[in-house]
Amino acid sequence: MQQKNWRHFWWELGINVILPALPLFLIIDGFIGMAENDPFHPDVFVLFGVLLMGILSLGMLIWFGIRLHRLGWRRLPNYERALFIFYALWFILGLVAWLAFSEVIPPTWFIW
Repeated sequence: MQQKNWRHFWWELGINVILPALPLFLIIDGFIGMAENDPFHPDVFVLFGVLLMGILSLGMLIWFGIRLHRLGWRRLPNYERALFIFYALWFILGLVAWLAFSEVIPPTWFIW
């Protein structure tokens, strides 16, 4: 029984490492294309990466929110607490990035 718990832990941790990798790859690839003045609209990669980042983080927040509601914060494993906080921050970052990139938030707000 203990072997299954460790296998489940590594499987879940692996999924939670792979999921944020695709949006990050798209965002980085889009920014590189924008820096090189690529004519094939690399800004779409950035927008799609930020959108995917928001959708994935919202889905994972709902998933961990259901587990949090069922088990409570004290009975939630430590790695799930950390992932819940990570996806909450990831969602806020994705939301702000989406609003800034689509110019709902003026770019002058980010100039110090």
